[in-house]
Amino acid sequence: MSIGFRVSGTVAGIEELIRRASTIAKTMGYGIDAGEGEMCLRLCPMGEVEITWSADADNQGLWLVESDCQTSQVGAGFHKAALELIDGLELENMVVEDETDYYSHRDFERMKREHFYPYLKQLLHVCHDLIEQRGSDQVCLCWDLDLYHPESVMGTVASALGRYTLDALDRILEIQGVEALAQRFFLWENETRDEVFYRNRALYGLWIQCYYVSSSRSEMDREINGSILDDLEKSYAMNCHLPFPYEAYREVCGLHGRKPVIEDVEPLTYEFPIGYRKRKIVETLGNLRLTLPGSYLYEWEENERGGGVNIWCDDSVNSPVWRVSAYHAREGEAQFSNGLKGVKDYEEYEITKGRIRFGWEQHGKGNEKYYIMECEVITGPSFYVITVCYLKPEEREGIVELLHRIATN
Repeated sequence: MSIGFRVSGTVAGIEELIRRASTIAKTMGYGIDAGEGEMCLRLCPMGEVEITWSADADNQGLWLVESDCQTSQVGAGFHKAALELIDGLELENMVVEDETDYYSHRDFERMKREHFYPYLKQLLHVCHDLIEQRGSDQVCLCWDLDLYHPESVMGTVASALGRYTLDALDRILEIQGVEALAQRFFLWENETRDEVFYRNRALYGLWIQCYYVSSSRSEMDREINGSILDDLEKSYAMNCHLPFPYEAYREVCGLHGRKPVIEDVEPLTYEFPIGYRKRKIVETLGNLRLTLPGSYLYEWEENERGGGVNIWCDDSVNSPVWRVSAYHAREGEAQFSNGLKGVKDYEEYEITKGRIRFGWEQHGKGNEKYYIMECEVITGPSFYVITVCYLKPEEREGIVELLHRIATN
């Protein structure tokens, strides 16, 4: 159940294709990455157009260019913008298979009415079925598989622009109409990058990206906080009557050290505090599901053997440092190592599709004293080594609680 389009065509030279794409990206403010045989243009969060090319077997000297773009998770505005991008590449022998037929009739309101609004109503029906009939505790709706998962809240729908109960979504649809529901769900709902687009792009930042820590912690925090505020202020300048996440705006102003310039607004309200990272989140590493505080930054630390370790921590508050290494058995099932000898408070038990064990040790003396929780997880041929370094004995209870929440797929 999705909406999108497929495109194929030919070009005489790949360099010219990339040049055209780069010109469009610069003009429109899109991101672009070009590699061997492919490039990706990022029109907005969740909205990417991936383009591939290969030698055309039927036409010597030409290149076959193709794109398969899913647009339903972002909105009708993205669908239109993505097709306009394809037009700008000036492909020869171009064939467009558009599920909405928008490429043929170019009636934007018709596309929304005939495809995106029915799609949204069907999504709401699916959510009711998953939660009420199948017993799902939470539905992550159109969730990017490369993202973390938000901590589960029973009976709710988590989308890129907010968390809702089914009752709240039903009320929006019944009282305000499908257009209002679409503005709550689609990041790029309208024909242009208007006030709704910039507000919703900011909402994506507030719900998905923001760590809710000071911009002084890292360059990433500075960029995220700053771009959220820029988008909100741009949206307000375009339409000061649009419902606005005012409390979140003031909070991020404080984190970024920016004086609020917006005062009189119609508040955009939610049933839950804005920001998935204000709670715990679930990171997926292979078959491992690891629950961690949402404020933790991720880092990949490469070693001299070409491998590396995954690191999560919040160095602004000297948080525990989680280090996770993943291994794979050459043959058969993974087994525990010969380590964890002499650790304190040793635990070992079965988890779904695997087994876990852990314990802690003290290192150093006096002011140099610190602690390490050592943990191993096996599931099928996969073997994970987790170490958590912490400075205060009272942090151990919280670490153990998170270890108890480890799961495997």
